Amino acid sequence: MTQIAILYDSSKCVACKGCQVQCKQWNMLPSPLGKNVEEFSSSYQSMPDLNGDTRLIVTYDEAGTAGGVEWAFGRRSCFHCSEPACMAVCTGSAISQLPDGTVMQDKTKCVGCKYCMAACPFGTPQCRDSLGVADKCNLCSDRVAMGREPACVQTCPAGAMTFGPRDEMVAAGKKRVQALKAEGFGKAELYGETEMGGMHVLHVAKFGLEAHGLVRNPSQSDAVSLFDILKPLAGLSVAAVVGGLAVSFVTGIGYEKDELHAEGVTKEEEE
Repeated sequence: MTQIAILYDSSKCVACKGCQVQCKQWNMLPSPLGKNVEEFSSSYQSMPDLNGDTRLIVTYDEAGTAGGVEWAFGRRSCFHCSEPACMAVCTGSAISQLPDGTVMQDKTKCVGCKYCMAACPFGTPQCRDSLGVADKCNLCSDRVAMGREPACVQTCPAGAMTFGPRDEMVAAGKKRVQALKAEGFGKAELYGETEMGGMHVLHVAKFGLEAHGLVRNPSQSDAVSLFDILKPLAGLSVAAVVGGLAVSFVTGIGYEKDELHAEGVTKEEEE
């Protein structure tokens, strides 16, 4: 099956947050409605980070230059890794991977262990406190199944996001990076081509990865290695319990319990 991907181009993004709003609307995710419930952080970024009710945010990173403030906008959400650490540690089989590369999270199977949150090198899965489960972007798999673009892509007025076969998105991302370098942005990079086995959300980082808050050379956390060690131990524990029950059953064959009467006195004792 054809692998799919979103290509986000930070050099075209105007940080209007339309994608952020549309993500909430399509996925019916709530937003706080109280007045001044979010403290002002001196940034135009609408919230400091992802949370259980927010799968996508536009990030604002700024730096002072001789020409004034230089904005480095970003798109923070699940990267849909080809080698997803979250899926490797999921104890409830709530996280799976579709043939097109989408990493799915099924809240009906989530047991709320939060292992995925610890394992993800980007911290994208977040606990949805109202339901007691983890939540993250599913790449609008319901829309894609109908032949539509993800909601964030469709709503972008600046054309900063495109969607299609992953190999085409990689090629387009590389071409854009070369164009930016020719314009004088020497630190421009494409993020996601090879990281974590290859991502299905690619980023054109106009000012370099660090400027846009992207993790260079990400890797699976120690939680994944620990889980790999614990899984066979858990299997041995289950086997030991089953074995013990089997022995108990075999040794109990033929055993006849004395008939009990009032206050645990046997029939023989009564006589």
